[in-house]
Amino acid sequence: MDEPSGGPVPPGLRAERFQRLLEWGRNKEALAEAGEWLREEPETPPPYRALALAYINLNDGEKALECTAQALRIDPNDEDAWFLRAVIYYGTKQWTRMEEAANTGLRLNPYRAHIHYLLANMHNKNGKFDRARQSIEQALSLDPENGLYYALYSYVLANLRLFEASIENEETALRKDVENSQTFLYLGWAADRRGDAKKAKTMMEQAIRLDPDDEQTRNEYMEALQKNYWFYRIFTLPVFLRRFKRWQLITFWVIASIVLRPLVILLVFLYMFSFMISKAFVHVQVYGWRRAPKRRKK
Repeated sequence: MDEPSGGPVPPGLRAERFQRLLEWGRNKEALAEAGEWLREEPETPPPYRALALAYINLNDGEKALECTAQALRIDPNDEDAWFLRAVIYYGTKQWTRMEEAANTGLRLNPYRAHIHYLLANMHNKNGKFDRARQSIEQALSLDPENGLYYALYSYVLANLRLFEASIENEETALRKDVENSQTFLYLGWAADRRGDAKKAKTMMEQAIRLDPDDEQTRNEYMEALQKNYWFYRIFTLPVFLRRFKRWQLITFWVIASIVLRPLVILLVFLYMFSFMISKAFVHVQVYGWRRAPKRRKK
């Protein structure tokens, strides 16, 4: 596409260039493009939002927040800026601020499904599974064709021990989205929560196939492989114990450590031994006798 000679580049072309650079993973070039855009339009929110998004992809949350603050200075009701702030706070686990930004965004636009999805993720991470279920169901009511949302829903339901419903939503997720590594991560976690180590491994294999350079995906894949060794799995939490609440398990453990202390010590030792052996086997299975590769910077 030929550019006009002389004068500023049309805003639509700047936005198109910026988006393409992000899609290609050329985040530093996208940042430079957003900077040029800002120099041409210093008093409009879009270039500030573009800068914020580029900084998010470059893992610079502080600068990203500064850019959203500038966008909101120009337009306090810019829902996209509030959405980006929610994303930034989510990434830094500042849950109170994240929820405030998300709720402000929803007041401006209650039909933004991805904000409900972010809230569901936050509640799920914090063990508030009923609230997570409410948020992800709201997201699905607004975007019922989103396979990623069904995958998270499957995981939330597994955490609520609603295993049959979790499997049903897993099947729906696989019908709607098989090209997103995050979808398979959720489904792998859901299967693991249901005690299905074989299926968890299958899901993590698909996740790493789609995104082999992501550190979290590699770690989850390695852990799923490890749990498929029977001598390690027998020392992890049995499925039937997952019906109990955390305080009940802690109470049981305290009583057992007092009454059956030698047995508990033996089990802890065997667990640690099986953990180290299975981890070594997984390393050899994946990397051979070489060291694991260092994390790649995007």
